[in-house]
Amino acid sequence: MEFLKHRFTIAFSLAVLFFLIFSTRLFYLQIYKGEEYRNFSERNILRALELPAPRGRIFDRNGQKILYNKPSFNIRVFPREIADAEDLAEKLAEIINVPEEELRKKLRKTASLRSFYPVTIAKDISRDELLLLEKNREALEGIFLELGHKRFYPQGEAAAVLLGYTGIADAKEVKTYGRIKPGNELGKMGVEKVFDNELRGTNGLEYVMVDAHGKIISDSVAAPLPTRKNREMVQGEDIHLTIDAQLQKVAHDALGGEKGAIVAMDVKSGEVLAMVSRPSYRPEHISRGLSPERRKRKESFSLLNRSTQGTYPPGSVLKIVTAFALLEEETADPELSVDCPGYHLINGRRLNCWREEGHGLMDLYKAIVESCDVYFYELSQKLGVDGLYPYLKKFGLGERTGIALPEKRGVSPSRAWKRKHLKEPWYPGETAMLAIGQGYITVTPLQINVMTAAIANGGSILKPKIRKTDEKKLPRIAEAVQKLDAESVSFLKKALYGAVHEHRGTGIYARSGITSVSGKTGTAQVVSSEVESTEKRFKDHAWFTSYAPSDSAEISVTVLVQNGGSGSVVAAPIAKKVIETYFRLKKERGEARIAKSE
Repeated sequence: MEFLKHRFTIAFSLAVLFFLIFSTRLFYLQIYKGEEYRNFSERNILRALELPAPRGRIFDRNGQKILYNKPSFNIRVFPREIADAEDLAEKLAEIINVPEEELRKKLRKTASLRSFYPVTIAKDISRDELLLLEKNREALEGIFLELGHKRFYPQGEAAAVLLGYTGIADAKEVKTYGRIKPGNELGKMGVEKVFDNELRGTNGLEYVMVDAHGKIISDSVAAPLPTRKNREMVQGEDIHLTIDAQLQKVAHDALGGEKGAIVAMDVKSGEVLAMVSRPSYRPEHISRGLSPERRKRKESFSLLNRSTQGTYPPGSVLKIVTAFALLEEETADPELSVDCPGYHLINGRRLNCWREEGHGLMDLYKAIVESCDVYFYELSQKLGVDGLYPYLKKFGLGERTGIALPEKRGVSPSRAWKRKHLKEPWYPGETAMLAIGQGYITVTPLQINVMTAAIANGGSILKPKIRKTDEKKLPRIAEAVQKLDAESVSFLKKALYGAVHEHRGTGIYARSGITSVSGKTGTAQVVSSEVESTEKRFKDHAWFTSYAPSDSAEISVTVLVQNGGSGSVVAAPIAKKVIETYFRLKKERGEARIAKSE
């Protein structure tokens, strides 16, 4: 009996001890560590997935899609679940076509975020890569696939620089923009960046259950807490540009393999019809992200919009402004002739005309038509830099035009500018060089096009537009920045017509059988004429700026061929092609509308 009692006591004691141990452990897990383990459990089972909103589409002026979305698969990762960035990079590099070192850098940076928000580490993977990822899912903890939206450019390189591209927000952008989170996509350049707030839309938010390997167990679950609510995705707004997609493509192709820019604008409204910059880039290369190696190969692509951000000496196209200043200041009598022997001396310094044998007697009209340098050398000394500078400003040269795109000012030099930047006085020879668009002055092709459109439309300097106005909400009104004297403008219009249609005119290669063209050539020196070199980078820049029809202008076209040589021979035929395409398209569309209405 005593034996049984002893055994009962031992069993009871063991039971009590087990109960105490169990209770203590239960207290430790549920009470002391309860909140920590509850959060841990939630982080590993309940996942907040952002549903990327499709960006808004971009249309040209005629309703043609020039940028829209196509479905793509992206690889995302939860930063807090990256246990070993090195190991994960090695495994992923065997599956997807991204260098291991590049993946390692991305994953290290992502892991350092320690964020609950997933981050995209690879975009637009191929079907084969997708299948391999699914096959190796269990070895890739924290990784999951997202059905995203890839931007598609129907025109390829033709409008890529203008439209820009999107990319993953960096730390600075996350800090700057309130609605942006790590891993979000936003516009990085061009139209994509300028109108990003409207194009971006609002990402959705969905809570899902996943297993230990990050695989989704159910598509959607009811949130266990009141604060866990799904958010509807809102697609970005569509944007309509003033660009004519067909004209843009022709202009891009017309430049061929040359570096340069073309700007075409409606001279009455200020709407940009084409804006080309070459070299461009292949959008499919951007969609996966620019690798450091590709960034180094600058010759293979360019992100620079030369139309608004490239600054160049204007050469003889600036004679339009110089001639206007001479007329306004009454420095030049249009009837007065100047003899051009092929050079002009200023304080013993010889300044050559582009025509070595000289032009002979030149009045202002002939000096524009035949682009005589000596005429402008001599008359500029009477005008002076103080007489010329205000007109550079009046035409907006060396100033931003106000277009809704990133642009550079360039340089519109003056006595004060030189004293401030170079700590030197202004010399008479510098005025002569400025008068023919050489020396310190630099401009953008867009500025020259705005200048040309002002002559074409009778004197209104317009603020260029890249976004199409909704005519149902707002009238299609041009925004005039300056108004020029009508008499001086009328004189210049006659001279620019003569430059293309007269026998000795420098713009004869722009003559068209479809419409009348007016314009001015320019050949801007890159290095001194004393430097002899056959290298392309030392060749002159070729300019031609024009409008058509001459008597009732609709379109202005400016062409810059960087290091192209002669403006007359190289740039003028390109402008002609763009102008003729504009009128051909106008005719075809008009005929199509008539046929449709019948």
